[in-house]
Amino acid sequence: MKKFSEERIVFVVIIFIASILRLWNYWNWSFTHDELGAFLRLNYSSFSELIVQGVRDRDTHPAFAQVFIWGWTKLFGLSEAAIRLPFVIAGIGSVVLLYFVAKKWFGFATACFSSLSLAILNFPILYSQLARPYSFGLFFSLLSVWFWTNLLFGSGRRIYLKSILYGIATALCMYTHYFSFFFVMIVAVTGFLFLKKETWKPYLLSGGIAIFLFLPHFFVSVHQFSMGGVGEWLAKPEKEYLWKYILYGLNDSSLVVITVATLFLLSMLVYHPDISFSKFQFICVAWFFLPFVAGYYYSVNANAVLQYSTLLFSFPFLLLFLFSFFKERHKKLNNILFVSWGIILLFSTIVEEKFYKRECFGVFKEINQSVINLQNKYGKENVATVLNSSGKDIMDFYFKRWNVNVPFNFFSGDDSLFVSDMMKKVDSCKTSYFIYGWSNFRSPYEIPELIKRKYPCILYDEKHFNSQITMFGKINSCKRDTIFYSHVGFDRSSSLGAGKGLSWDSAKADTSYSHSGKYALNIEPKDEFCITLKTTVKKLFRDNSGCVNINAWIYSKEEIYAQLVMEVGDPNGKREWQGKPLQQFVKHPSPVGEGHGVRWQEVFATFELPSSAYPDDEVRIYLWNQNKNSFYLDDFTVSSFADSKYDYYAPSFRK
Repeated sequence: MKKFSEERIVFVVIIFIASILRLWNYWNWSFTHDELGAFLRLNYSSFSELIVQGVRDRDTHPAFAQVFIWGWTKLFGLSEAAIRLPFVIAGIGSVVLLYFVAKKWFGFATACFSSLSLAILNFPILYSQLARPYSFGLFFSLLSVWFWTNLLFGSGRRIYLKSILYGIATALCMYTHYFSFFFVMIVAVTGFLFLKKETWKPYLLSGGIAIFLFLPHFFVSVHQFSMGGVGEWLAKPEKEYLWKYILYGLNDSSLVVITVATLFLLSMLVYHPDISFSKFQFICVAWFFLPFVAGYYYSVNANAVLQYSTLLFSFPFLLLFLFSFFKERHKKLNNILFVSWGIILLFSTIVEEKFYKRECFGVFKEINQSVINLQNKYGKENVATVLNSSGKDIMDFYFKRWNVNVPFNFFSGDDSLFVSDMMKKVDSCKTSYFIYGWSNFRSPYEIPELIKRKYPCILYDEKHFNSQITMFGKINSCKRDTIFYSHVGFDRSSSLGAGKGLSWDSAKADTSYSHSGKYALNIEPKDEFCITLKTTVKKLFRDNSGCVNINAWIYSKEEIYAQLVMEVGDPNGKREWQGKPLQQFVKHPSPVGEGHGVRWQEVFATFELPSSAYPDDEVRIYLWNQNKNSFYLDDFTVSSFADSKYDYYAPSFRK
């Protein structure tokens, strides 16, 4: 009875810690981009519309999370506290299930260490607080493993009930996330290695139940896979991806990694007389690695799908393996190590990693609130506002929720015309102030540089992780600190002294067309490299960081495919190459009449200095006429400024 009470107390403490860490402030930070994307797919008049239009045609996940959110929000609304709560509870339930699975497989000591780790590490806490499929996917995966264990390794009592429950849990995984689907398929195949005469029929029955329950979703899944999914924007994994993922799962903390390694080695040394590599340890290794191997291979050779979040469902089995060598002997030592491990994890998550202050995703609530405050302070009529994300409805979510009328222009960062459209917007703007806000989407460095040409003074700047809101002004006393400036207009009277560091063929300048002055550079098909700047990193950049701008004016009677290019590195060795195509700026003229619709058009590009550059490395900036087009070039300018530094992914903390 005493032993049972002690174990129960430890279990309650672990679950209490898991609950506090997941419930703490879970409602008080902005919905993420993916959460908002799911919420925008809720306004359908019927369940069938939700499945067809909201899941099949617009999602890359199975239907469970979307259907659950659809029903839940009808009952409890769309507040952060209400909608995230079930996912938080599922995260707590996952800790409970891991404890029982670990205890069944390896004993009480392993259950304590592994479940405590799942309770406190950043990775599982974060994905327990998101209204996305991950928390339920983890819960259902561990639930499936629990019923799988009881079916194959439990007593023979109620074996068909266990079979039915295992089949239902497996089907729930299949409905929740395709990586949890794949994980439980690995679990199911593993089970065939341990079947006995009395478990064959119940096991096949459970598989039949899972397949039968998933049949209504089959054609939805087929359609989703045909759409391509996240591979259209997600980068392929690097060779060291697995190691980076393990570090991420261990808080990216040297303290945690060293402590885990020490505990692992210590358990093997202390309990080495009892050590034998059991079937469950083989299973832990296989179940952790196989989803990664499959995801990595598919991502590299087909469609990139591998993300840290998709490996959450197999992550507990890494923890199980690492602590699987602890035994029930040396109880005092186990208690000391267990308490010490808990203190280290709490310190790492709360203090070292600042989990409850750190922003992990681009924010929207804060961006929207700042826009409202700035427009109210400076007057809506005096402020031009441009916001950028994947969709206007996502950027509009909090405005509508607060029932506030906020005038703004929306441009999507992945639009090929984004930079050129922003250039036109800024050039035509007559207000005294300009607000630019963006979140969780592509925001080219050209955008703030274009705005600063007309609004050089930054009056307000609120930076978040992968998001930002800035108010620019055009106060006369505000000037940018120029590091480098070189301009050439190709007029023969000034060509010898103009264009610091620039070289071009002066014989190509003629008076047929010009943007300013009398001369422009006549580029012919044979002129592949039209104009070049040669300098060094230390002359172009300050503190070995920042950006450089290149802008010019082009007159063309044909569609051109030129690029502005920057190369940085050893003149005779390895060089970093960046190119920006100009099609987004130079529009093809109308074919009605020779020269009809032809006009001078400005091109603009911003290049970031590569992190690998050295101060004495050579920098080459040039216009590359790769398709051998004919056009005129004028007013070519290269410039860099002290405030041209942008780090969108720097650690950011909640205000």
